[in-house]
Formats: sequence, structure tokens, C-alpha cells
Amino acid sequence: MAGTDQDLAQLKQRAEAIGLTCLTDAHLAQLQRAAAAIGKRKALLTMPLSVADEPAHVFSLKAEA
Repeated sequence: MAGTDQDLAQLKQRAEAIGLTCLTDAHLAQLQRAAAAIGKRKALLTMPLSVADEPAHVFSLKAEA
């Protein structure tokens, strides 16, 4: 799934804005794939959860005497 030149140019501008100035086209393509994967994972995180969906495990360290 290759991005268009315009998509890669926009991604390059976004990367440069956060200080990633030495990226090659291969790096940009990899970054584009990673961003798409993050978007899919983020969509899964927006499922509505209730308090009952929280794990009931509580871990604590015992104080040494």
C-alpha cells in the first residue's frame, strides 16, 4: 500500500515539524505504514468501557520488617 507523492510530502512536513529532518523516502514510507497501523489500533481503544470492565487485580508490595 504505497502512498502518493502528496501524502509523503505532507508526512515529510509533519516529520520535519517535530525535528525528524534526515528521513529518506524509505523512512517516510515506513513512518506512513506505522501511522496507519496506529490509527487502526487507536480505533479499537475508543470502544466504550464501564467500571466493570476494569481488571480487579490489585498488586502491592509487602513492607519488609
